[in-house]
Amino acid sequence: MESKILQIHSEYLKKITQADSLSKLDEIFLKLFGKNGEITLIPKDFGKLEKGELTKIAPQFNKVKVEIEQAIEKRREEVREEHYKALNQEDANLSKSVEIKKRKGHLHPTTQFEQETIELFKKIGFQQFESPQIDSDYYNFEVLNIPQGHPARDLWDTLYIDSQKSEADNKKLLLRTHTSNSQVRIMEKYIPPFRMMSLGRCFRYENIDARHEHTFEQFELIYVDHGLSMANLQYLSEYFLKAIVGKDIKARLRPKYYPFVEPGVGIDALCMFCKGETHLQDGQECKVCSGTGWLEIGGAGMIHPKVLENGGIDPKGYSGIAWGPGIERMMMLKYGINDIRLFLSGDLKFLEKF
Repeated sequence: MESKILQIHSEYLKKITQADSLSKLDEIFLKLFGKNGEITLIPKDFGKLEKGELTKIAPQFNKVKVEIEQAIEKRREEVREEHYKALNQEDANLSKSVEIKKRKGHLHPTTQFEQETIELFKKIGFQQFESPQIDSDYYNFEVLNIPQGHPARDLWDTLYIDSQKSEADNKKLLLRTHTSNSQVRIMEKYIPPFRMMSLGRCFRYENIDARHEHTFEQFELIYVDHGLSMANLQYLSEYFLKAIVGKDIKARLRPKYYPFVEPGVGIDALCMFCKGETHLQDGQECKVCSGTGWLEIGGAGMIHPKVLENGGIDPKGYSGIAWGPGIERMMMLKYGINDIRLFLSGDLKFLEKF
């Protein structure tokens, strides 16, 4: 054991002297004093020594240990001093001109898509309407035929705000779950017939995956006039999808329940990733459409008579259409993007493609 201690002493003093960086000194320290370091393991064998031999070896071991620790610390100071001198000798001429690569910014792809959508519907007489992102339970649910305790509220994973800590006059506030909070506001403000569109950010307490986000953009049409029917809704769906995605897009209207429309439909578009085959070539289920072959892009229907009444419109004289796709899901179809989370990721490599 004595020869082993002397060998460690000689070998590592040489390595310490030759070390030219703090990282190399750290490596040496760990090899010696780490959990399984050579110095750390030696005392574990002291129990095997005879008492006379231990009396001789232990002081020698402690001396070597202290000398090596001191050598490492001394070399650390020398390395720091050498680096400091080297920095002082560098030419730090700040007057030299440096060419900086300029990066040109652009609008976020979601903003670009929204502007394109707004212009598309302006061509057929729709005006834009803004509704608040922080809203009352009244406009987000109650006037949309979803009163307190209605089981349909479970369809919206709502994020509520503690209004007791705000100046909200004890109103029940929430982050809007859909742009449908604009429907009755529009009816209260405008006299029919009217064609309005509302778009913007919505929020839900979703389980996030390739096609669900907790924060997303939604677009909605509110069209009220005499004699409207599902045929008008079908036309608006085809007009939008063909203009945005292409003439070859396949779409379908599927019966679906929404409390504020009757009848209600889900608007589905053929999945652009599996092309309706439901399973990909590797046998795995398509993550975007969950193996259905179709991607739901929004909901629509004829505005419920009760909602028209809540907005002060006689349902016997007028009918209305509410139609709303998710902006990001439309962009997934248009650009072939297979993960909705990319839009809010802040990934510059992704954003620079647009």
